[in-house]
Amino acid sequence: MVWHNCKVDTFYYDDEADTDSPCEVRIDGDVIVVSYDGENGPIIYKGQAKGAGHFELRSTDVDGRATLHMFEGGKSLEGFWIEDGIKGMWRIALG
Repeated sequence: MVWHNCKVDTFYYDDEADTDSPCEVRIDGDVIVVSYDGENGPIIYKGQAKGAGHFELRSTDVDGRATLHMFEGGKSLEGFWIEDGIKGMWRIALG
């Protein structure tokens, strides 16, 4: 399943936030791909399910690791991320 027009809210641990940034989410079986435009070009996170609705992702574009979680039938994903040593949380509203 592919969700275009998703919106991601990103919360940094130094009290900063980016809200309503566009992204795309693709879930195909146990594989998830989240893509969005970063400051220096496209960023792609790809990962595997680690249980129903729980995903671990990685991005070589930003030396990133992340988790995302959702309830069955849910309309959003939430989780933790770390990129180049910076940590934060993110919430993706599926479009």
